Amino acid sequence: MGQAKLKFLILDEAQEDTKDLRRYILKSFGAQTWKQTSAELAVTFGNIRQFPQSGYVPAELADFGGLNFREALSGQNRVIYEVRDDTIYIHVVTDTRRDLRTLLQKRLLRSRW
Repeated sequence: MGQAKLKFLILDEAQEDTKDLRRYILKSFGAQTWKQTSAELAVTFGNIRQFPQSGYVPAELADFGGLNFREALSGQNRVIYEVRDDTIYIHVVTDTRRDLRTLLQKRLLRSRW
């Protein structure tokens, strides 16, 4: 029996991340680089949908044992996602050079207000 198709949800925060990334790349590197980055992200999202367990546990989240967070690289970007129940949740899309711990701390603190 085949595995049931998982739902795929890009959370609001990850959508904002993508918009921020787009603005940054367009400003710093131009439209052609954004076009390439956007295509890479689309491929990465497709791979996550097809093989959700293929990502690896991000080092920054390894201490949170039992949670199903995974990471996939997409060019110069990291995609942090979670497989929970019948859904894949995309939580973070960020440049590999950004500090993920700081980003997550800001996001968690912001969500409390």
